[in-house]
Amino acid sequence: MFSGRKTADRLREEIRSADSAVGEAMSALASDRIDAARQALTHAPKTHFVDMGWKVGLAGAMIELKAGKRKQGLQKLIAVCSRLDDTSLSRDDKNYLRLYALYRGSEASKDGRAPVELRELVEDFRFDHTLVTPLLRKDFPLKTLEDAEIAPPPPPPPPPPPPVPSESS
Repeated sequence: MFSGRKTADRLREEIRSADSAVGEAMSALASDRIDAARQALTHAPKTHFVDMGWKVGLAGAMIELKAGKRKQGLQKLIAVCSRLDDTSLSRDDKNYLRLYALYRGSEASKDGRAPVELRELVEDFRFDHTLVTPLLRKDFPLKTLEDAEIAPPPPPPPPPPPPVPSESS
């Protein structure tokens, strides 16, 4: 009789599915498996931009950049960042994602500078890193993590003190 609840449940399921597909794609991309990332992103259902489409679009842009398709990837980054104000993300989340796009755009450019369109989107803003959603920081880290060096083993414990001579009679 009321289809509103079914529609809302279906929408929540699509958002959850798209979010998990983006997570899989970004983890595959972190280990330089571009084909696996592209395959994982194809499992993301088509969602509205404001719901989860921004995240799918951002992951798609990262796949393009990693695959060497610089111009297409940068255009997708610009398109996603310019529409972030349409979403219900917090101001800190939006600014974090714009900064993320600026960093990735800088890495992808020939001269080490992001396109003007991206630079204009991130001019003069601040955000509190602690208020950014942890899932965003996990899927879209600002710093690219290189293979972490193996930490040196902890120093050995100090030798035990010498025994104190006991007085015997």
